[in-house]
Amino acid sequence: MSHASTGHTHAAHPMMKFAAPLIALGATWAADQVLSSVYRQVTGHAPPSPEDRSVSFGRALTWTVTTATTAAIISMVINRYSSRVVPDA
Repeated sequence: MSHASTGHTHAAHPMMKFAAPLIALGATWAADQVLSSVYRQVTGHAPPSPEDRSVSFGRALTWTVTTATTAAIISMVINRYSSRVVPDA
């Protein structure tokens, strides 16, 4: 039976509540660097800037969704992992 079905919540240790967002920030930055590098290698161009009006809406939207989804997944994984590794004392 999963924790969700039992109503059990598992909070992170107070130190991890502070550290997890910082770890997620660093991991998100690193992932953005990797995504940008792969984009450059595949397309031969820098990633599109959503603020650049000369970039098509579709390209800007695709890049924004890709990077935002990656950041959200990284944050979720780090927060879930940190609550399992260092439970409340």
